Amino acid sequence: MGLSLCGCAATEKLLPTTGGGGSVFGNLLAFHTSDPGPVPVAGQREDPLECPTIEILDGTASYRTYAGAEQTNEAVRYQFSMGEVARDCTKSGKEILLKVGVEGRVLLGPAGAPGSFTVPVRIAVRHDGDGKAVATKFFQVPATIAPGADSTTFQVVSEPIAVPFVTSHSDEDYTILVGFDASGKPAPAAAGPDRKPRRRARAATPPQG
Repeated sequence: MGLSLCGCAATEKLLPTTGGGGSVFGNLLAFHTSDPGPVPVAGQREDPLECPTIEILDGTASYRTYAGAEQTNEAVRYQFSMGEVARDCTKSGKEILLKVGVEGRVLLGPAGAPGSFTVPVRIAVRHDGDGKAVATKFFQVPATIAPGADSTTFQVVSEPIAVPFVTSHSDEDYTILVGFDASGKPAPAAAGPDRKPRRRARAATPPQG
């Protein structure tokens, strides 16, 4: 499937995070929204909604930018690694609203320098029946490595992503895919000087090199 899922991408605004590191994922599960969805009809009983699982596409769990055309360890400017992911879902009429959070880390390479830049993150929802993407969002996530530091973290939480409701077992209908997507937008640049079987996404990918 790869990042061919980026066909109908749109840049989405980010939700602010609150509290310390990692708390964004706890807050995500509260599913903050001003639209609570339709009120259930009295006496009507529905099966519990099962949220789709999240997977990191193989080959998109880490991403490097280089100084110049030579792609060597010495030429690495920044290395991005996926970390924790989370999702929440709720049924609203004939749709399921999915909220997805992604957290990761950025390491400064030998050719890099402290500064501000953006991290290219793609979130897509695949309908498992036909393997087609029903929704895909591209994010330029802001990140800053402070002077004297050699790493930083980034976080993004999507606005609710609407997909058609099929069954209450939406974990069998859809899969949420996340990964770095350098092709979605131009490669990030510092402000300072100078597909195979997929794996489940819960643990952070160890740094390369």
